[in-house]
Amino acid sequence: MKRSVQFWRIDTVNGDGLFRPFPVRRVADVLRQAEADGVDRHFRCADGTVLLAQAAAVAPVPVLLLDRVRGRDLPSVGDSAGRRKALPLDAGDRLLETTYFAFLKRNVVAVLGSGNGPRAARLGEYLGGMLGVEPGLVPVVREDVEDILDRLDVSRFEFSLPAGRLSGTSMDGEWADVLDSASRLMSEGTFRVSLSVGRSGSARDKQRIRERIQHLIDVFRRAGSMEQFDHVVAEGKNSVSGDREVVDLLKERFISYVDVDAGAFNDPARAAAEAMDILRKQAQTHEDFFARTLPEVTGTPDNSVVPAFAAATAVQLAAEASARTEPVTGAEPAPRAEPAPRAEPAPRAEPAERLTAEERVLTGGSAR
Repeated sequence: MKRSVQFWRIDTVNGDGLFRPFPVRRVADVLRQAEADGVDRHFRCADGTVLLAQAAAVAPVPVLLLDRVRGRDLPSVGDSAGRRKALPLDAGDRLLETTYFAFLKRNVVAVLGSGNGPRAARLGEYLGGMLGVEPGLVPVVREDVEDILDRLDVSRFEFSLPAGRLSGTSMDGEWADVLDSASRLMSEGTFRVSLSVGRSGSARDKQRIRERIQHLIDVFRRAGSMEQFDHVVAEGKNSVSGDREVVDLLKERFISYVDVDAGAFNDPARAAAEAMDILRKQAQTHEDFFARTLPEVTGTPDNSVVPAFAAATAVQLAAEASARTEPVTGAEPAPRAEPAPRAEPAPRAEPAERLTAEERVLTGGSAR
């Protein structure tokens, strides 16, 4: 089974530039203490998505788990004959779809996803909403794209651009002919070209096609200005690591795909350990690149910016729940009875707005 590992960098906290290590160990300690104290750690985003974070490791590489919590619109399960039945969840159980975040040197964050878990930007929403500490993530840009392409056994090359920009004058050589011909075919919409090795043919045939695609990529990159294009990617297998990689030639960044043990990720007791092992190996593989291309981050983390969940204890949540018509659930907040004689918290303008302890109590914790 394939999964993707993306690399991001924390360059801001609450909109301000970050020039020291991000206080992730403090964040992990706060999350662990909140879990031990029975504090509700659910956060509801502006679009209704419910998130839940957990600290899986503090050292040597801090790892956080961020779950998308689902209590409805769940998939079905079926027997060998295809007869469907509801997902067998016990009362109060929720479906957790997980993304794993490893925090590396130079404020780099390695993100292991599955396609179903929260996207990387959700981490900022969660930490900003629950702790008032919103990390701003930017993708790690690959400045060694030449080295990457040299190591890549290319199997696919694809690009697209709006039909209104189709013109042979923006390119040279073979690609100029392609775009000029395409401009006579369409004047609206999007023009997309995809070249791939395909599955049929001998190994010799496939190698010849790979070499031809590699040549066309080289010609394309030299032929003109690529800012005319919306999408330009090359895909193939890294001849050194064996991983499948997708190189975005516009942003000069890449996504690494790794083989994972499907059985391990289906077992909650093994999934976190397997994810941490993958992320540690990826960190080691790319450490030299990060050292060459990213600024060194010095100093000590400012742990004072990370508050505790102290005010929203389980006892307080239980007291608030007793005033409700329905009990608090892990992911779906129950309707509130008549509000207590206190001011309602102001509506959040942004999903990552810092929440006070009182707001978490008023919403039962699970709404945040």
